[in-house]
Amino acid sequence: MSTMKHYLFNEVIAHEGDKTKNFFVLVEGKIGIFKNGKKIAQFEKPGEIVGEMSLILNKPRSAEIRALEASSMLIISGELDEIIRMYPDISKKLIKTLAERLAKSTEGNK
Repeated sequence: MSTMKHYLFNEVIAHEGDKTKNFFVLVEGKIGIFKNGKKIAQFEKPGEIVGEMSLILNKPRSAEIRALEASSMLIISGELDEIIRMYPDISKKLIKTLAERLAKSTEGNK
């Protein structure tokens, strides 16, 4: 259910519209999230989770994920229920990540 993969600079990690059942944990490097060719987010801290929304919502990816430098990613694949059962620590981190992103997005509306 998990695989380590290395990506080169500018290599696409996931395409917008992909219907895969996985998400990624950044191990090292720097990655960007792109929508319509424009970078909308960047991640560079080890342990950051990306690409989780399509798995959780069971929808195609809403953006492209691309390496901004040589990067290593842990790919977690499977059904959400399986992932929660097999990876409780990652599941807790996933919940915390979602809560932090939600809090950040609502702080700008004050």
